[in-house]
Amino acid sequence: MIRLEGIAKVYKMGDTEVHALDGVSLHIKPHEFVSIIGPSGSGKSTLMNVIGCLDVPTSGKYWIDGVEVNEMSDNQLADLRNLKIGFIFQQYNLLTKLSALENVELPLIYRGIPASKREQMAERALERVGLGDKMHHKPTELSGGQQQRVSIARALSASPALILADEPTGALDSKSGIEIMQMLHDLHDEGNTIVIITHDLNIAKQAERIITIRDGKITSDIDNKNDMAGAENVKGSDIGDDEHGKSADLDADLKAHNNIGGGSK
Repeated sequence: MIRLEGIAKVYKMGDTEVHALDGVSLHIKPHEFVSIIGPSGSGKSTLMNVIGCLDVPTSGKYWIDGVEVNEMSDNQLADLRNLKIGFIFQQYNLLTKLSALENVELPLIYRGIPASKREQMAERALERVGLGDKMHHKPTELSGGQQQRVSIARALSASPALILADEPTGALDSKSGIEIMQMLHDLHDEGNTIVIITHDLNIAKQAERIITIRDGKITSDIDNKNDMAGAENVKGSDIGDDEHGKSADLDADLKAHNNIGGGSK
């Protein structure tokens, strides 16, 4: 589904070049549940932006569903995002003047879906995340966990091939974080491809594959299928905490957790 070869992203800051990504090669198959973990400044957010077609690499090649995206125009990239990718962000990115239903309808408007049909699709998406009774509430009338559910409903409304979640529990309390992760597990069980960007090892351990990135390079790629921690098993974890106080060496933690080496797939 996702294939990156030799992806580099270089930002120029005055006379200085910052290599946010440095030769990243990665293949994510359909229906995988993958976490990409790394500390602040590791390049994980830049990698998310490239995978999500929000940014273009300086060099290297990227394919999604067999289609090379490198040479696409901005309009073509926007169409690809709208058709293929559902985004879940840490800060929800909801429009406060719109109801939950109207927020979920937004990507469907961009797809040109008629009003009556898109309302039905948005209603089904909100019911799917347990917000059937909150459709006409505005974001300010909802809890943080409920706002994130609206964000998930918006991501699901157009039935995307890929769900890309950027720190989906980062702004939530532990209980809400557990509920959101359980929802992502359920979506994966239904056949969705899930990619989570995180700095939290407890979140990363819930994926069937854990990719670690440091200094713009992938340093480990671990098969975690036999040791996945379901959301119900991390009630005592630090879901939603920031990275301060976490291990200084994620790679070592992951190897110890899996009792295997961190070689590439």
